[in-house]
Amino acid sequence: MPLDTTLCAMTFQGNASNGLQQDAFFFIDDYYQETLGITPIYHCDDAFCVAVSDGVSQSNVSQFASLQVVKTIKTLWQSYLENPNQSAVIDVAKIYEKIATLPKRYYGASATLALVYRAFAKDKQMNSSVVIKNIGDSRVYHFSQATQNWQCLTRDHNLLNQLVDEQAAMENRQADFSEYNQDSMASPMYALTDCLTVDSDLDNNPMPAHDSQTLTVSSGDCLLLCTDGVHDLVPCGDWQGIDKDTDLQDWLKQLRKQIYASDGQAYDNATAILVRFE
Repeated sequence: MPLDTTLCAMTFQGNASNGLQQDAFFFIDDYYQETLGITPIYHCDDAFCVAVSDGVSQSNVSQFASLQVVKTIKTLWQSYLENPNQSAVIDVAKIYEKIATLPKRYYGASATLALVYRAFAKDKQMNSSVVIKNIGDSRVYHFSQATQNWQCLTRDHNLLNQLVDEQAAMENRQADFSEYNQDSMASPMYALTDCLTVDSDLDNNPMPAHDSQTLTVSSGDCLLLCTDGVHDLVPCGDWQGIDKDTDLQDWLKQLRKQIYASDGQAYDNATAILVRFE
């Protein structure tokens, strides 16, 4: 049997200067795009899927791109639940195709993605692994019960990290993960190099780079998926720890307080999904 899992999601518009909620998320069986909300705590002992998507604010219609991302994930996840033997559980190429071919009035809108799913356990085996996929600067963090620390698992697709890779290549080596996602650099360095963009001219809008990894989790471990309105304002070193008695809603509400109290004062939309393995 898989590890029992407890999940909760939170989203809020914050003090976004454009007055729009451009985040969207998929939680268990449906998608949402709300100005303010927190879900009931959900318990799951088998397959699950959660995702966040951030509409990139350069466009005032990017909320339609992020919404289409999570709508497509719902369709793909339902298809998997109905036919668990299919080869791909969540195919990023299918999400890309749906976004790229949105109507012309949404041209130029774009969105990020951070997604975590656990497939059905096969042959009654213990399924203690999850799949993590990401595009852009929405992230997935891991809280290890063993070390009691939060750690980022995903590499942002931005100019800064591209330069890190180019420098490592010049030195004939692989970049160390610790070199990625550095803070306090000039803001142009954080320009996204890859995201899901509305533009049906696929020669000019190729499939974005995306990362996929499988993580083995232990009892007591947690994952947090979040948009940049969370991690840009409150670094993971300032997040609370979690144990088996932590109320996940209370933990997320405390994170929201930290975001509003930060130097950035919630200048962006913020969405976070917390997953605890038990």
